[in-house]
Amino acid sequence: PMRSFSGGHTWFNQNVQDMAGHEQPRNEPITVHFTFQFGDTGTYPHGKRQRAREAALWAVDPPEYFTEGVFVALDGPTYSEAEQAAVYARFPSWSPQRHMHMDAPQRQAVRDLLGLATAVGGIPVLPSLWCHCDRYWGFLKNCRFPMVPNMNLPFNCPQDALYDPTRWAAKGVRWREHTFLDNPNVPALLRTQTVTVTVAAPGEVPAAAAPDQISLAYGTPMSEVMAAVKQARPGVRVIRIANHHLRRLCRWLGSSQANADFNKLARYILTESSRYCPQEDMGGYGGGSFDWQNPFVAYNCTWGFHYPSPFPEGKAACSATGEQRERSSSAGGLLSSLLPPVNAAGEPLAGADGVNVAERPNSTTCPRIMLCDYNILPDGSMTKPIRWCNIEGYNGMKQDHLPATRAMLAKMPDGRCPYPPGDVPGMPGFDRRGHYIGA
Repeated sequence: PMRSFSGGHTWFNQNVQDMAGHEQPRNEPITVHFTFQFGDTGTYPHGKRQRAREAALWAVDPPEYFTEGVFVALDGPTYSEAEQAAVYARFPSWSPQRHMHMDAPQRQAVRDLLGLATAVGGIPVLPSLWCHCDRYWGFLKNCRFPMVPNMNLPFNCPQDALYDPTRWAAKGVRWREHTFLDNPNVPALLRTQTVTVTVAAPGEVPAAAAPDQISLAYGTPMSEVMAAVKQARPGVRVIRIANHHLRRLCRWLGSSQANADFNKLARYILTESSRYCPQEDMGGYGGGSFDWQNPFVAYNCTWGFHYPSPFPEGKAACSATGEQRERSSSAGGLLSSLLPPVNAAGEPLAGADGVNVAERPNSTTCPRIMLCDYNILPDGSMTKPIRWCNIEGYNGMKQDHLPATRAMLAKMPDGRCPYPPGDVPGMPGFDRRGHYIGA
């Protein structure tokens, strides 16, 4: 029976262990087969280990895993119900753009948590992560595996659904799973040495400090947080902060070089190459003319995930807060029209303001293409620029189609495909054959 002998998808994505009737003895889990996961290499199962840690099924971590250092954890969600409602109203349930737009504030929160942990010399405890579309190497129907049509969305998903843990491990990043502080192996005494950090809104006076809570001024640099925490509790072991308070800190780690080094790391570990191919917008797939190397009949996939905006690298980062206003979006610009500056390749540049960072509204890399050649290398450099549709070309496309695709691109504004809307299948100006006929 599936409930006793669970597979990776039923356990980690469908969460069969929490379904109705899970408390009955006949539904008690006996084994979990770690299938349908990502992030392993030929030398180590990083993805499997991370899933096991999240589920408290990994029993071979040494004692120091639970006791070393100071842990920095995010309290509460990374986005609000109102923000989710707005995205859901904009994009239908089949569209991977729901997932990409809801991932953006999560990825921004993870970036900021990593930044604060770096500044205080601590270990980040990742927040609960949510997927609004399932990850699958095949074709999705209504953003789900075709064989699981009634699966609940969104779902509390494992880290390897959104990030590549092999990248984190390769860079020597120390981090902990979102369930870490609930693990019984974490000493109870360690949990008592907790300080909750709040940050006053613009114009407000910080509240008086207490042994278990401190309030900082709006725009306090991340590099100054640890000193304030230790003044309240010298033996602190856990620092907690809610996302909207975290966003009020200035993203300054102590020097221009420290910020530049962090940006280089973040570009790599916060980028992932994952495709979401909706059957509702799959082009010629399944037809007699399907050919993945033919841009006119190849299928169309949305790719993610793009790293968030970088931290500022100028020394004036914490004095460039403009009117010291706080964004209406507590998740950081999810619904904001303020976009980050970009370079010639469309990659976000570091701004000057360390508090009011202009954020990308979604985590999409290539929005509608067979294969996405964009990625970030370990040194922080980019492989190839982002392309918007199959007509712009991709690795593996037959060169025989170049004359036709180039002729089409020459007719398009700026020589590029129109950006896919994401709320309806197809793209503006294209017919059902995949040919551009104009707006």
